[in-house]
Amino acid sequence: YNLTYGKSIADAWNGGAKFLAIVIVLFSGIWPYVKNIILVIVWYMPMTVKVQTSILLWLSRLSKYTLVDVFAVIGVIVGVQLQLNLGGLEVITRAEPRFGIIAFFLATLWEFIQIELIKVMHERKVFGGEVANSQIGGERLFFARLWIPVLMLLATIVLYIVGAMSEFIYIESSNGSGGMCLKSYNLVSIGNALVNELSLTGNISPGQTWFLYLVYVLLILAFPVLTHTMQIVFIIARSQSKTLKKLIKWASAISCFASVEVLLIGTFAVESKFEEFIKSIAGDENADLVDIKSGLGSGFYILIPYCFVGSFLQMSLLVRRDVTAGPAVDSSSEEDLEDVNNDIAGKGSPTEVLNIEVGSDDVETKNVVEMRIQE
Repeated sequence: YNLTYGKSIADAWNGGAKFLAIVIVLFSGIWPYVKNIILVIVWYMPMTVKVQTSILLWLSRLSKYTLVDVFAVIGVIVGVQLQLNLGGLEVITRAEPRFGIIAFFLATLWEFIQIELIKVMHERKVFGGEVANSQIGGERLFFARLWIPVLMLLATIVLYIVGAMSEFIYIESSNGSGGMCLKSYNLVSIGNALVNELSLTGNISPGQTWFLYLVYVLLILAFPVLTHTMQIVFIIARSQSKTLKKLIKWASAISCFASVEVLLIGTFAVESKFEEFIKSIAGDENADLVDIKSGLGSGFYILIPYCFVGSFLQMSLLVRRDVTAGPAVDSSSEEDLEDVNNDIAGKGSPTEVLNIEVGSDDVETKNVVEMRIQE
């Protein structure tokens, strides 16, 4: 049974998993193109620096939601490793990835890199180098007291560890002997299930399966751990009056690749109508024979607050510049400017000054200058 992008949407919609179909269309069908359109608009259309910076920052943060389709496929590959009883016949099912999902991930990866490069180019062009940044004004964090991000970091780490080790999702199916076969997964065992013996035995595309496993390990396990490690180093350095701006910028970029929240969306979309989805794949003649149940474990719900706290923590650790401060103005320059203003005020309005300086006879010159004053 070949599952393509269009066919997966049709099967999910016809099988009752309409939420899964809508999620795939929005995040993996529409959002990738919308991102590029917004990027072109930001790059070429005139707008304020504040708006450009804000749009690029949010594009960087929201770009990873394109990967919902990738994690939905991972959920399907792990979920269909089933032992079913179809009319007294014991059947073992499994799924294998194909190059389509790999190509989709590579395209999304290039979008990630493209957005980050443009964001860096924008910052260098607008804000200049480190010397220019230091002349703009003071630097500060979102919270004036460092103990607040410290507590948030501790909460984030605890939520991630507990959520990763707890049951994330379970699947229960008939084992063919009147009993039920229960499979329980946490974040680690989901990745292991992609490359277990059942998945690789007779697999005609083991390289693509291992590639998908590597993607899962990096985005769900390695990048969150690396992000929190860099945050710990940054906070320790900050407590010693050191500012590692490049370190926290790298942590921000890596956190934009960490995709735990995207996994939550993809898993919820697949699990919400998993039984109907499997029955649609089994076909009308075998749908009544499929006996399968699924549910979300405590780990899934623990990782929800982790995503919110972790995202806010990373935003609060970004170094902000106090633009109200600036280079000192020479007092003599201020006095000269005040003298000029007083002199103009004594002569009258700009039009009256124009009449005095140019003369009433030079009408053509006076009209040109007056137009420029009005502009």
